[in-house]
Amino acid sequence: MATPARSLLPTLQLGSRGPDVRELQTLLNGKGFDCGTVDGVFGPKTQAAVEAFQRAEKITVDGIAGPQVWDRLEAQSPTLPLPPPGSPATAEAFVQMALSQAGDRYVFGAEVRLDDPNPEEFDCSELVQWAAHQVGVSIPDGTMNQLPHIQRAGKEISVERAFRTRGALLFRPGHVAISLGDGRTIEAKGSQYGVGVFSAHGRKWTTGGLIPGLMY
Repeated sequence: MATPARSLLPTLQLGSRGPDVRELQTLLNGKGFDCGTVDGVFGPKTQAAVEAFQRAEKITVDGIAGPQVWDRLEAQSPTLPLPPPGSPATAEAFVQMALSQAGDRYVFGAEVRLDDPNPEEFDCSELVQWAAHQVGVSIPDGTMNQLPHIQRAGKEISVERAFRTRGALLFRPGHVAISLGDGRTIEAKGSQYGVGVFSAHGRKWTTGGLIPGLMY
């Protein structure tokens, strides 16, 4: 979830430090521009992420987070409509719902109202449960419950297949992420990262799964 536009936009650059840098890093990570750890220090990796974002947005590439960068980062994501009653729930709609929450906080054990159209915090399994609910599919909370739910439905798949399947789930002990089908995930990764798009590679996933009731 993007944050509201602010009245005073900080200009940040290499060497800047503080909470505004943390917010910048969280927003960039959430949109798939890797700053690494959200540490409040504007170092070379954050500068490279800003430059990559500027190139993607076709604005001046100078590695400085000024008003143009903030305006683009903080633009509200469009409200995504629910599928019409009786229509099949698609994996793409599920993915888009999860992506709409990029930039939200990670809070371990977070419990959101499933009918809340725009929560502010998630943990990994809650993001999966909330996004599925938005498209009319029920899945329990907690990775210890979600994987057995998938297995009972005969929907367990290999990690390799999950990597290639948009909307599949990737599991490792105590954690779940949503595959984007291209070697990346949308997930509530941890307190240092929040909800965002991350590389799925080298993460020690143990199994994959398809959510029962979704059309892939």
